[in-house]
Amino acid sequence: MIDFKITKLSVLARAAQAYAEQDLSGIRESAGTLYPDGRYPFAILPEYPLPLHLFSPRLSAMLIKDENHLNALDMWNLITTRENILRMITATEIERTAAESLGKLFEARYAADTTAQLMKRKQMIGYMIKVAMECFGYLTFSSRVQVSTIRTGADPEKRKSNYFTTATRYSVMNTEIRDTLLSMIPTVHQDAFRSITDFILGLQQDYQKQYDIDAFGNWGTKPGVI
Repeated sequence: MIDFKITKLSVLARAAQAYAEQDLSGIRESAGTLYPDGRYPFAILPEYPLPLHLFSPRLSAMLIKDENHLNALDMWNLITTRENILRMITATEIERTAAESLGKLFEARYAADTTAQLMKRKQMIGYMIKVAMECFGYLTFSSRVQVSTIRTGADPEKRKSNYFTTATRYSVMNTEIRDTLLSMIPTVHQDAFRSITDFILGLQQDYQKQYDIDAFGNWGTKPGVI
C-alpha cells in the first residue's frame, strides 16, 4: 500500500509550502537557468506558474549541475516525453514497475556507460521517474520490487531488458489518499496543497492538458483526433 508519509513526497508538499509562503525566488532562479526562454514545462496553471518538478531540490540540483556529466537534462527530457509517460502509466495500471517499461530504451541509449556511470545513472533515473510520476498524481506503492523481464521457461535471449533488477511500483492518488496526506500538512499550507492536488486529480493542470494522456489517435492524426 502507499506509504502515507509526507516526507515520501518529492514535490507536492514542497510546492504547497512554497506557494503558501510565497517563497519562490529559488525556484524562479532555477527555472530561469534551465529554461531561459521562459517556456516552463510542468507549470500547473497561471496561479502556480513555476515548473512543478523543480520544487524537488535533488532533481533541480541534478539538472542544473548536470550531475557527474551524465547529461541529466537529456535524461529528464527523455523520461518525460509523452510516449514514455504513457508507457510508465500503462505499466503502473497493470501493476508493473514504471522503470521497466523504459529499460530497453536506456540500454540502447547509454550502452557506453562504465560500471560506475551505470550505477549512478540508474539512481538518477529512478528518482526522476518518481518525480515525473508524482507530477501526474502517482505515488510510491512499493519500493525495490524485483523486476521480472522474462517468462518462466522462455528463451533468455528474448528477455525484455536487463537494465533494472529492482524498481518502484506506483499507484494513482485518489481523493481519499490526498485527504490522508493533507491531514499531515501544516494548516497554513493546506489550501495550496488541496488546490494543486485538485487540479492533478481533475486532470486540469496545464501540462496534463498538453500531454492529453487519455487521448487516442490514428495514423496520420494528432493525439486526441480520431
